[in-house]
Amino acid sequence: MDLIDILQYIFLGIVQGATEPLPVSSSGHLRIVSYFFGIDVPDLHFEVFLNGASLLAVFIVYKTDLLDMIRDTLNHVRKPSDKTKTSFRLALLLIVGTIPAVVVGGLFRDFIGGELTGIYYVAIALMITATALWLIRNLKGHKNDDGITYADAIIVGLAQTLALAPGISRSGATVVAALARKVEAETALKFSFFLSIPVSLGSLVLETSTIVETVVSNDFLGLYIIAFVSSLIVSVFAIKVFIDVVARGKLLYFAIYCFTVSILLFIFG
Repeated sequence: MDLIDILQYIFLGIVQGATEPLPVSSSGHLRIVSYFFGIDVPDLHFEVFLNGASLLAVFIVYKTDLLDMIRDTLNHVRKPSDKTKTSFRLALLLIVGTIPAVVVGGLFRDFIGGELTGIYYVAIALMITATALWLIRNLKGHKNDDGITYADAIIVGLAQTLALAPGISRSGATVVAALARKVEAETALKFSFFLSIPVSLGSLVLETSTIVETVVSNDFLGLYIIAFVSSLIVSVFAIKVFIDVVARGKLLYFAIYCFTVSILLFIFG
């Protein structure tokens, strides 16, 4: 493990940590880094591993809301009450919203991961992300946790499946879908991040053996830890930035960014 390797994995962690929570596509940016900087980005398992850092960041930022939801849901299962009903219903909505990603991911993940990774595919996907963010930039919803319907959860869950394609942001797609369904901004953002938890956990479980095998066989433990810590720190900051931007109704900033990157990829890719 030399200095170049350390700096490279710190850089990869920063890129993943900054772009996973924000609506700009972490997978697309890792492809860009690989294409233009010649950095050898490890296979899918590495991206899943770093997603674990962003997942931990969600727990850190939303720990109070998550713990309240878990506690109230368990209490509602034991003894239903009006006080715990909202949290229990939110947990069910998250389960319903996760189903599309599980089904589509299981059927098409290999195809998407193998066929749609070219730099021009990423450029097109970023343009789609920019367009979607621009279209909903001024939407203001009214639905809170009590107002989200099962139809809303399914539509947001379907939007999450689009993020299998590099360049389509998971957080961007889900927030756009939620806002389009008249969910208020703060609730849309929280639901989006909560919806990432089951998928990220499931992916980590499926890739655990590959991650362990790679780390052990190539003596990558130190580098992976460095990348994970870098990603975690930056992810916490990125989530807080996203919360602030959404609260101020400035999603247009991300639309401009994705549009600019897309044009540059078409020109220089």
